[in-house]
Amino acid sequence: MITVIGATNIDILATTQAAFVAKDSNPACVVMSIGGVAKNYAHNLSLLDEKVQFITLFGNDYFGDVARSECHRLGFDIHLSATPKGGRSSMFLCINNPSGIMQAGAADVSIIEEHLTPDFLAPRMDAINKSRLVLFDANLSADAIAYLMDNCSVPLMADTVSTKKAARLKEALEKAQFPHLHSLKMNQVEAQYILGNDKDLSHVATLLLDMGVENIYITMGDKGVYCRSTTTNEVILPSMPVEHIVDTNGAGDAFLAGVAYAYLQGIVCPDAAHFGQHAAKATLEVATTVNPKLKEAMLPLITHIQTYTTKNNEQISVHIAGSADSPF
Repeated sequence: MITVIGATNIDILATTQAAFVAKDSNPACVVMSIGGVAKNYAHNLSLLDEKVQFITLFGNDYFGDVARSECHRLGFDIHLSATPKGGRSSMFLCINNPSGIMQAGAADVSIIEEHLTPDFLAPRMDAINKSRLVLFDANLSADAIAYLMDNCSVPLMADTVSTKKAARLKEALEKAQFPHLHSLKMNQVEAQYILGNDKDLSHVATLLLDMGVENIYITMGDKGVYCRSTTTNEVILPSMPVEHIVDTNGAGDAFLAGVAYAYLQGIVCPDAAHFGQHAAKATLEVATTVNPKLKEAMLPLITHIQTYTTKNNEQISVHIAGSADSPF
């Protein structure tokens, strides 16, 4: 069981037919779907056949009912989620250019910030700590993140989400009595912002490792992925070629889900980043924030993980080399 904690959004994604023009009405294709960083983690991991316990907050409105039904349809265990009285559904509005690159975005996740508090988490910690792994997003408040660090006994993985929310991770690491994160995923802009607009990624990584982060993954678009951990020196993996980018939304969420999946197979940094890259590439190539054929896209890596049962009936995963498509 994997526990995922964070936002479920109503995503409204508009892709313009021509170059985006500010302060004007732009002809576009507009699509509405159920998204959110944490929901996307849960969806991607579920597609990879992992059992997901999803802790989120649904709006006390029509959209909340729709989001809850979708989570049921996808097979998530949501019995620890809640619907705060008067709570408004999380919403994300995005405008992409014709190449699928975001030009502007607006997020309203106040329901998470106001209601997913340490008091909300406290009675759920026993169930959370029965998980193999916990993923959360920085839509949570710094207090809630610090509470997880101090009370969660299983590995924690997180995403900074945006430049504005990146500082929450730093604040939480400073507030927690026992600051720790197994893995932290950021993009290059968020990484440079998290410690005060520091442009030196190596310096940022060193400071974060000193603060309690064990594994750091910084995605840099076509420049690849910067990887660093407490046990390995920095490595920059080259980017994977994408024939045609349809939409960039959800790619970062898929990356962390891929890293989480790799961890569950016993694969560590920086090799885990290959799984993240494959998952992100698959997402870039579709118009939705999650690629429904993610498992098929990951097969070059997944087929080379073999599970063995020991004499004590414990299962261990071994990665088998030999595929021309596999980086291992």
